[in-house]
Amino acid sequence: MGALYLPVKHFHLLFVVSTLVLFNLRFWLRTRQPEKTLPKVLKILPHINDSMLLFSGMLMMHIIPWQPFGAHKWLGIKLLLVVAYIVMGVICLRAQPRSTKWWGAYALAMLIVAVIVYLARWKPI
Repeated sequence: MGALYLPVKHFHLLFVVSTLVLFNLRFWLRTRQPEKTLPKVLKILPHINDSMLLFSGMLMMHIIPWQPFGAHKWLGIKLLLVVAYIVMGVICLRAQPRSTKWWGAYALAMLIVAVIVYLARWKPI
């Protein structure tokens, strides 16, 4: 089962990058044309991608039995930050384009992503 870890990790990273690209694409499309609605594919694809991201993360936790709030505190914090990122993303994409709330939620979402990447890469805790 350990032999599956590396391919699953690479798929997980692919879904992470895809999530960030899709979120930023939707954000910047609304910046350029706030009155237009997003294409249907940009409303459906992120949900599929995020489901695969969640599934691959859970699979990695199963392959290498990490305990989110036990021995691996960084993973528990990362999971809480993922929830915060989702909340900020929802706030951002539902807010009026180019408003203070919209920019603030976007900036916080990107800051949260930076912290998540830091925790995942260096596992300081």
